[in-house]
Amino acid sequence: MGKAARLFSGAAPDSLINRVTPSTEQREFLQRQWNDMRDSVCPKLQQESGYPISTWLQGSYKYGTLIRPVHLGEEYDVDVGIYFEWEKEKGAAYPSPEQLRSWVQRELLAYGKECEMVDRVEDPAKERCSRAVFKQQFHIDTPVYHLERSTDTRRLACLNNGWEQSDPKPIYKWFKEAASGDERDQLRRLIRYLKGWAAVAFIDISGSRPSSIFLTVVITEAYQAGWLDRLLGLKDDEDALVDIIVRVHNRLFAHREVRNPVAADEDLNRISADAWDGFLTCLQALREAAERALDAEDEAGAALVWSEVFSFLMPLPEADEVEIQENTSGRAVMQVPEIEVTVFIGNSKQPHTSYRNEVPSVGRDCWLVFRIVNAHIIPEYATIEWTVRNAGEESDFIGDLGHRQMGVRLLTVREHTQYLGRHYMDCVVRLNGQVYAVRRVPVHIRNIQRAERNPPKPAYTKIVSRLRRRR
Repeated sequence: MGKAARLFSGAAPDSLINRVTPSTEQREFLQRQWNDMRDSVCPKLQQESGYPISTWLQGSYKYGTLIRPVHLGEEYDVDVGIYFEWEKEKGAAYPSPEQLRSWVQRELLAYGKECEMVDRVEDPAKERCSRAVFKQQFHIDTPVYHLERSTDTRRLACLNNGWEQSDPKPIYKWFKEAASGDERDQLRRLIRYLKGWAAVAFIDISGSRPSSIFLTVVITEAYQAGWLDRLLGLKDDEDALVDIIVRVHNRLFAHREVRNPVAADEDLNRISADAWDGFLTCLQALREAAERALDAEDEAGAALVWSEVFSFLMPLPEADEVEIQENTSGRAVMQVPEIEVTVFIGNSKQPHTSYRNEVPSVGRDCWLVFRIVNAHIIPEYATIEWTVRNAGEESDFIGDLGHRQMGVRLLTVREHTQYLGRHYMDCVVRLNGQVYAVRRVPVHIRNIQRAERNPPKPAYTKIVSRLRRRR
């Protein structure tokens, strides 16, 4: 069993799957907005064209692998196909792809003016779909198809390239049949984990980021190939994820093509040749982290390794400090940093109050300066990581789950309070890539005007992690 399995989908108060998965309320909200748009647009399209109109949800929402936005400014992406139905008859005239797209674009523009939830409809439309952008941090893409029910075939209407043989139904059927029951649920979680990894790993090299369908196919095929290992005992999510990462790494380092499992002439790998090396570099780092996490001595050690590649998405154990001890001697590698937090109200340059190792109560719109006060304990060339892990309904809803700063002997950082809830500033000291100490600073943001000056002294929780030296 993986050392950090509890932090993936287990019984931990916070878990990786919960951090990347939209809540039931968020999914229902997305569905409700699409239903409202469909109920307004589709009857008008049917009346204008004279053809029956149907819709079909597709993409990550359909597959059950949708992840929430993890960075401020990102959006949920919902894909819903609009289908014009007719049977082709010899000598009959039918609408062109451009005509279908024009009808849909016009009705979406009209709906955008009527619906206060819509921020804008992108105009001109995209080559392969129209897009309605909503104010609540999501957009709906509407690819347009011709459906011929007698043959159960679909073709996509493109603006410049005419009809494209593109049918989302067969590959969805392939995915649905790839696993069943608990295994299908686990497969969906594994896809979400790696989509979360892609969201944070490629933030500075977006051209190297793999698409959702690319990840879905390579993970599903790797999962199918690992059936015997699961039968023999690879059952928890952490072990299964390591197995998937190794299989995907071996495959893509050997060959970059990812063939559509239901249309072998289509390569799903759309990453350019110039950007491919960037993808492989991140994939190599993921594999190395996975193997070191599997080799860790305990849960804290494994979680800290996983956090290298999952960043603020990876939850850490419920503790305020993690003391790293030598595996052989049992002595602490270094003292845990003591962190002073100075609170500034609004834009004031005068400090209001300060705390040590926890901010028990502070209002919104405050600036917090975090500083390691026992700086003498930090090794000369140590890297210090400051990771904000946001939690709570407000940060979840807006899609701001955290961020990270790091630097050599970065002893001070500054952050702004915005979302109500209990958040963490995690300070991790690394030397030569290995963790030497961790201080977790809880920050309680409340609906108050200013920070409390004399709060009760918090009770700290300390855990110990063993350090296994790399060879």
